Amino acid sequence: MINVITCDKFQKSPFGKHHSLNLHAHASRKSKTVAVFVHGLNGSGYGTWKDWPGLVFENPDSPIDVALYYYPSLFRAVRHLQRGADIDVQAEQLAEHLEELGQKYSEVYIIAHSLGGLVAEEAVSLYLQKLLVQDGTYPAATPIAAIFLMASPRGGSGKALFPFWFFRDVYRLRHLSKEHARSSSFFSSNVQVQALASTGGYRFLLPRYAGIATLDVAVSSASASGSIPEVQQQRFKGNHFSVVKPSHRDDPQHVWLLQSIKEVKEIRIQWARNEKHRHLNDVRDFEAPPFIVTKMRGEYRKSDWDALYTEVRQSASRPYADVIDHEDLKPGTKVDLLITINESVNVLNGVPASKRVVDEAVEDFEAGRIATAGICPIGAGYSAAETEVRKWLNQTTETQFYVEGSADMEGLRERLTQWIDVVMLRHPDRQLRNQYTRVALAQFDNYEEVE
Repeated sequence: MINVITCDKFQKSPFGKHHSLNLHAHASRKSKTVAVFVHGLNGSGYGTWKDWPGLVFENPDSPIDVALYYYPSLFRAVRHLQRGADIDVQAEQLAEHLEELGQKYSEVYIIAHSLGGLVAEEAVSLYLQKLLVQDGTYPAATPIAAIFLMASPRGGSGKALFPFWFFRDVYRLRHLSKEHARSSSFFSSNVQVQALASTGGYRFLLPRYAGIATLDVAVSSASASGSIPEVQQQRFKGNHFSVVKPSHRDDPQHVWLLQSIKEVKEIRIQWARNEKHRHLNDVRDFEAPPFIVTKMRGEYRKSDWDALYTEVRQSASRPYADVIDHEDLKPGTKVDLLITINESVNVLNGVPASKRVVDEAVEDFEAGRIATAGICPIGAGYSAAETEVRKWLNQTTETQFYVEGSADMEGLRERLTQWIDVVMLRHPDRQLRNQYTRVALAQFDNYEEVE
């Protein structure tokens, strides 16, 4: 059972006897994304993280609901006459919560600390195995979007906890426990853990990230990074406990988390586009090579804008994927990148035609006709025009659209090239060539958490 707390200001709430997961849901802004925090050995639902869940919940850019999972472990478990946490039971319990959250949210991100990483990985493997058994039509991109393992002993914890081997949860941290080896084997055989828009032949698409504390004496860097792609590892100054306690929005852990979530969102959008393109029929003769679809729209037509767009689009095409204008395809084909160009002075003067172009882009996005858009105010005052354009966007499109202006045509060329390159980078054929160098059931315990 999940305890739902509807609020707009994040505040701690006790865990009661009938639930082990507190879900903080925004009262005034609906979110389809939730971040689940899973603490580590002898940790607590809120105390382990201090300010971090609140920073995520009160993120001004886009609403993210926050859930915190609590299970008594080590000395906290002794209060309930338990010899540490039963990790198998906790993994099953968390898997049930993930299944329930997956029915409510389209994206579930798991942030786990220390022992919590092992709990989270086993819970996710149980969740995915259940899909394999129950339904052969499961999507490769399930609601479980990514796992962030913070100072988690994926290769064992070493000698730091040797005096506490009596506790069953500490014993689970020994080097290469058979239980963790079981879940690791499932991931290596069934899950694409690299941040790519392609499953690469695996059944599921689920990136894993590793946060490593540079001063950690409990978990070595090798243990914390085991089998995580190097480009998805990040090192932070701090010890085993401080690494999960950022206190400001600009702290590196928080910035890294939000940037990685945005990356995963983009990857999942592109994966969905690729899947739809794969099933397109009767699209001229562009079955091979695959293609990226672009479209340009301006407040009025200018020949130099059109010529530059065509030149950049043709230059961006590669042997593994063409960049094709939407007019060369059958009607209704989804557009990967919509490019809109506005005169900066018209944006600042509130010319209706200028705003209409942006409004139409938002309408197309919300209707599912485009994947993303790049909006470029051009001319003197473009920086102020960027600010004005962002006011025309809603919370969703502001995070999904690129709003970058330029002073002249050369700057416009750079913007168009950058946007198309980002879309091309996510193409699975491009990624598979560069995947190593890419640029991106039990009864609940009767307890109240004590901070």
